[in-house]
Amino acid sequence: MNDSTVNILSLFDEILLVIYNKLDNMDVLYSLIGVNRKLDRLARDITFTQSVDLFTILSNESNDSRNKSILDRFCFDILPQIQHNIESLTLDSLLIDRVFRIGNYAKLHKLTFLNLQFEMASRLLNDKSSFIHIFQNQISHFTVMMHDDSKGEHIKELFTNVFTNILIIFANLIYLNFHSQDICRYISKPFLSLPSTTCYSSNIVHLNIGVFSFDDCLCLLDGHLTQLHTFIVKVEHIIDTSMTIKNTKAVSNLKCFSLTSFHRTNEYDNQILPLLHQMLQLEELTLSLIVDNRTSFIDGTHLINNILNRMSYLQTFIFNIITEYVTMDEERLPTLDDIEQPLIQRGFNVNCYTDYNEFYKGQCHIYSLPYTIDCMHIHSSLFYGDLFRTVRYLYVQDFVRSFEDDFFVRIAQAFPLLNKLTMFNKHKQVKLKQQQDNHESTYAINEFSHLMILNVAMSCIDYAKQFLFDFNTRLPCLNRLHIKYRDLVIVTENFTNNDARVNCSKLQHIIFDSIPTIYPENFYLYFPLL
Repeated sequence: MNDSTVNILSLFDEILLVIYNKLDNMDVLYSLIGVNRKLDRLARDITFTQSVDLFTILSNESNDSRNKSILDRFCFDILPQIQHNIESLTLDSLLIDRVFRIGNYAKLHKLTFLNLQFEMASRLLNDKSSFIHIFQNQISHFTVMMHDDSKGEHIKELFTNVFTNILIIFANLIYLNFHSQDICRYISKPFLSLPSTTCYSSNIVHLNIGVFSFDDCLCLLDGHLTQLHTFIVKVEHIIDTSMTIKNTKAVSNLKCFSLTSFHRTNEYDNQILPLLHQMLQLEELTLSLIVDNRTSFIDGTHLINNILNRMSYLQTFIFNIITEYVTMDEERLPTLDDIEQPLIQRGFNVNCYTDYNEFYKGQCHIYSLPYTIDCMHIHSSLFYGDLFRTVRYLYVQDFVRSFEDDFFVRIAQAFPLLNKLTMFNKHKQVKLKQQQDNHESTYAINEFSHLMILNVAMSCIDYAKQFLFDFNTRLPCLNRLHIKYRDLVIVTENFTNNDARVNCSKLQHIIFDSIPTIYPENFYLYFPLL
């Protein structure tokens, strides 16, 4: 060990810095500060001390005692020595109070709070808190990710107050990212009502936010944030919109707009398009929508006539649009070439698929490539694949046909980095059931190498078998499972069947539709990490 240390110390600083840059930033700080004068001096370089992410340590669930030891070393030893250099800080809510007692962080201007609870946010983010007194003029980039299991009407008020306080208090804020993990859990109607007499941070140029309704979205664009040039918004529901924008200055000055909503809307033509037509200076546009009850598909011709030809400054257009419940005769269903060619002729790389059945009527899913959005919905088993490296969350449903094994083959190949999968399908499988009965496989085993969260609670039991039986699917990272308790009992044969044991071995969370009073004797043996 001493010989290795001597050899390392004999290297020039420039070579050591090249080595350091190959390592994770937090590993450099944890492993090398205080080890040796030379190694310590290089580790304190601004390159390694200006950005500190303590959330990555807590997010490692493999060894809680080791994580605690690492965090203790950072808080007691490392942060006090480098806090004067820190410009960017990422913290889990459990660490906020502890970390800010360490120093004044004079250079801090980028701040990220993750898993923040509403009560704590309300305590921290008000004009009487010591945190605000120190940092209200210092923070220019602020990310807040709320995660709270609380319920009740007071949560809506806390949610609104926290967001409004951020806009009012941080005078030099230019970038704000504000989201809640499940806004529908707390909010059931539009929640933003920003008083026109209140002064907001007019310096904000970039806003990324999740809201409940399209009214909330329009409220934010109604002249309050006059310097806004990038607006990225995820809207839970675009229905029953009643607000109109009176001050169009913020809208007309936007350079970048992204609108995502994965609940069906019938307000595309009367709300979304009129808003887009006011964005006269727009250069980048992203639309990810599910639209229903139109008389025609949103296809290439529509996108050219109603968006591209209306935005003379538009340089980048990313889209992922499902149109469904379109009433038309099956023989009048446009060909894929009819849908794609107008965009292809304009230089776009695009793909689509269509479906027609008695339930959905006509359905079309059109998307631009390369696909850059992190989420996708698929509403038909006729989806035939592509490559979607950015997608981490996938929702699949089909109300008419079952999902057979070949569908999951396409899914596994198309989404190699998938982290979360939710499916809704009540139809029993045909081909795979015979395979399971005979215990003979004529198919390759599907592997979802990065899948951590699987939700089959809204589906036929066949899909639990499809994913949990290791002769069908390999799930080496499965951590969380949503499933009906009765289905899990049947699939595992009362927690004795070895066919599902491997894929269940790393589960740390199982969410049931109903929790039994007493678990069977074999339950915790089958799931050793629960």
